[in-house]
Amino acid sequence: MKRSIKIALISQALLICIMAASSEALSISILSPSPEEQVLESGRDFYVIGRIDREGLAPGELPFDIRVDVAETGLVRDGKIIPVRTVRSSVDPLTGLTPERNICYRYEGKAPWVAIDRETLSKFPPPDIIYRHGDPESFYDPSLKAAVTEDRFAVLIQGGVTKDQDTGYSYPEDLGWKLYRIIVTAEAGGKILAAAEADVMFGTVQEKVLARFSPDEHMREVVSFAEEKGLRLYRDLFPGYWKCDDGSVYEIPRRWRANDALEYVAGKVHAVIYNISEKRCATQEVEIGRMAFEGWLDSEDVVYYHYDTGEPALRFGTWYGTETKKGKLVPFESGDRLEIVRVEKGDIRDRYYPEDTVEDVDWNIDDSVSADPGMTIAVCGTVTPIQPMLSEVIPNDDGTYEVGNRISNIRYRFVDMIEGILYEQSKEVFLQRNYRRSRGEQSLDSIFEFRHTIDLPEILNGRIVTVFVDAFDKKGDKVEGSSEAFYLRVR
Repeated sequence: MKRSIKIALISQALLICIMAASSEALSISILSPSPEEQVLESGRDFYVIGRIDREGLAPGELPFDIRVDVAETGLVRDGKIIPVRTVRSSVDPLTGLTPERNICYRYEGKAPWVAIDRETLSKFPPPDIIYRHGDPESFYDPSLKAAVTEDRFAVLIQGGVTKDQDTGYSYPEDLGWKLYRIIVTAEAGGKILAAAEADVMFGTVQEKVLARFSPDEHMREVVSFAEEKGLRLYRDLFPGYWKCDDGSVYEIPRRWRANDALEYVAGKVHAVIYNISEKRCATQEVEIGRMAFEGWLDSEDVVYYHYDTGEPALRFGTWYGTETKKGKLVPFESGDRLEIVRVEKGDIRDRYYPEDTVEDVDWNIDDSVSADPGMTIAVCGTVTPIQPMLSEVIPNDDGTYEVGNRISNIRYRFVDMIEGILYEQSKEVFLQRNYRRSRGEQSLDSIFEFRHTIDLPEILNGRIVTVFVDAFDKKGDKVEGSSEAFYLRVR
């Protein structure tokens, strides 16, 4: 008996020594919210993602849980930690990791196109789908949404925007308009082995960018634009949009879309119009859609931008060879809804590849455009979104919006000062860009850009005419601020 007690005491002493030594080696750090994104819209959910440095120890040698408390920063500074949110992991004591049995692989709220195998998902699972095995109702417990792997941890903090989406959210208040402190601790046996802290402000991001992030050459320009002007570009993961180690994405559409959309109904939005398609495009279906739903697309707090060349860069022919013109993101003129950025001439192909060389280009249409008889020209430009009637914006169950009206057609009238209208043609506002990639061709559609090819009719030969350009919405109504004109000389 004495021998057993002695062995037990020695074992306990060794464990205390190991924990003490390990706590000196163990460290944790917060990666997200990143320092650049520590201001969030009121009510936002967010991920706390961090790194674990075990200094060579295997997770099973010192299993610990990650706990995240969110408390008002002012009270914390006064020595009063009163958490308004607490989330804690539940690792397997043998492995020191979140056990696979606690991952809900069959969650029905994920996107139907998600097809990620268990092995990939288990390596670093989204905290959204963690629950307590054997207790199905625990899936709705927001205090369990934490995952721990060998070198990382991830925790979902719910702020209120998705409190009606598969959750037992019962907090007395949403997170809003306060400075909060995120306190992360690694705990084992009632002891804190490591800790990290960061502050996050809930309010409104005053200046932010709205843009599609593809293709890569466009994304580089958007990043540069945002950094130059000091604008927020959302690059931290929205809860419900989880990137796995192999690059695949586990999507919970209703969650990430609600959080994404929330950021674009306050503050000043700098909206870049490029490659925005009508479907499967968050820029249109979520962000612009939510702004339209709130009646905010015509607000003075929304500034629209376009490339002054129509592209991030465009190669074109000159008399001495070829040259590349770099595009610059510029705002639409005040009150303008339509901008013509260039007129292409020469050998114009219907299938458009931005990387191809354009044979001849008129960049400054204010100085007139010249063309040969019978030539085909391509008028290239951009339009802005317009605010539909509120009844024309329909919210869908999946977190997207159907925006029922926009600029859809452009009319070209070729007018002689004496004889009047010589020729007239209408074109749909639509552009398909095609890209040659290593894995084949990629096509991206845009509903706010156009490249209209026009075969110049014989009646224009030898004339100088004025080309009047007017835009119309889906209902056939002319859109205010969407008229342009330029001189065309046909030799």
